[in-house]
Amino acid sequence: MANINESISRRHQPYRKIKAYLVENNISQKDLGAILQKSQSAINQKLNGTGGDFSLQEARLMSEKLGIPSAYFF
Repeated sequence: MANINESISRRHQPYRKIKAYLVENNISQKDLGAILQKSQSAINQKLNGTGGDFSLQEARLMSEKLGIPSAYFF
């Protein structure tokens, strides 16, 4: 039953590599939100798999502005 509940509450797998990259590079979720014009809460949900996926445009911005490797999104 736990697997069913988890699949209902989680839309996708968390972006663990992106989260680690942000921590390693001292970039806050608030900073990322400012770049993507999203709230810190929306960024947190996307990173943790409870919100939607990052759009292609958001992934490009993150790669261009923060140097996050595109492979981290897939």
